[in-house]
Amino acid sequence: MTNDTTLLFYPLTFVADAPDVIVGRKDIDSYAAFPEDGAELLKQLQAGRTLEDAATWYQDRYGESIDMADFLETLHDLQFLRASGEEEQVLTPARSSAFWQWVGRALFSPVAWLIYAAVFGYCLYLMVRFSYLRPSYSNLFFTPYLVVLELGLFFGQFPGILFHESYHVLAGQRLGISSRLGIGRRIYILVFETHLDGLWSVPRNKRYLPFLAGMLGDILWFSFTMIIAGLAYNPTHPFAFPGAFCLALSFSTLLRFVWQFYFYLETDVYYFFINIFRCVDLQQTTRLYIWNRIYRLFGRTNKIQDEEEWHPRDRQVARWYAFFFGAGYLFTIGTLFLVGVPAAIRIFSGIFSHLFVHALDVSFWDSCIFLLLNGVQLAIVAGIFVREYRTRKRNRRLVVAVEQEVA
Repeated sequence: MTNDTTLLFYPLTFVADAPDVIVGRKDIDSYAAFPEDGAELLKQLQAGRTLEDAATWYQDRYGESIDMADFLETLHDLQFLRASGEEEQVLTPARSSAFWQWVGRALFSPVAWLIYAAVFGYCLYLMVRFSYLRPSYSNLFFTPYLVVLELGLFFGQFPGILFHESYHVLAGQRLGISSRLGIGRRIYILVFETHLDGLWSVPRNKRYLPFLAGMLGDILWFSFTMIIAGLAYNPTHPFAFPGAFCLALSFSTLLRFVWQFYFYLETDVYYFFINIFRCVDLQQTTRLYIWNRIYRLFGRTNKIQDEEEWHPRDRQVARWYAFFFGAGYLFTIGTLFLVGVPAAIRIFSGIFSHLFVHALDVSFWDSCIFLLLNGVQLAIVAGIFVREYRTRKRNRRLVVAVEQEVA
């Protein structure tokens, strides 16, 4: 590639996102934040300037030279450049169909919001009117059999999770952008994830609803299951189906909603924060910021990270977002002591009674199978952590070996 070369580009979108410009290819969901001068240089190259002419233009306008080789490498990594003759192969941007756009707009129309308010209002009325419908960890125990309890809650939560993610998807489809569902992991818990990379192709103020739409889905799912429980639940027969099961699902949905305020994870609320405060990687920056303060407090200055390497906006926001980070751990601890500990005490006291007090009846075998299922889960989790630890340790040894060889 010579200085007289003219570059060919795939169709690109430019969205002002002060102080940067988000540039991307919608067909493959490849986006990056360019400084304003970088975006202007890209536009000049896109307009047909040669590499030498574009570099001269940049120096005349901004009073400094540009490392064109590094800039071209960035464009190549983002797959913005195309070779001669590839024009016919340009992919059509993956957009939502007209039907799904209509569904998305209908779900977030003024009429829909009125219906949502009515549904949630009726749910609140039921909880105020009937004390046995109010959220409590005891709602999780919809059956006296622990295996049925565990499997019921495990499989019963998936429709609610998909409902949550579908609201993310449809909020994106409403804007005509591509979206897809995937599977990920939070700590050791399997989760569904919605990928909305196309949001970077729309103005910032249009991203809030897609980020928070899943929480609206949780509120609605909680309301629906609570209303069904209110219609079907019989306090004199607390294990009667489907009332007791719906009550358990409504409480597990509430726990998922609280999860969104675990600020140390990349939750929906976290993405709301980074959007409103124009951050890049606020979570990692905040974590490093907190560790820097801890190292400084204990005099471990050799472990302190250079804060100048962080994105300036992330560094600025992390100073006060650290308090939210800590609040996320408080939410976790609060959930553990208000729900996790009481539920565990009830479960294990029942197991003790079934194993050592009662005869070899159904309850005895129910407790044995329950312990076996959870033992297998713990073994799998332990195996994952051990494997990841060994991989990190092996990678560190390889890095040290390479550094020693270079030295």
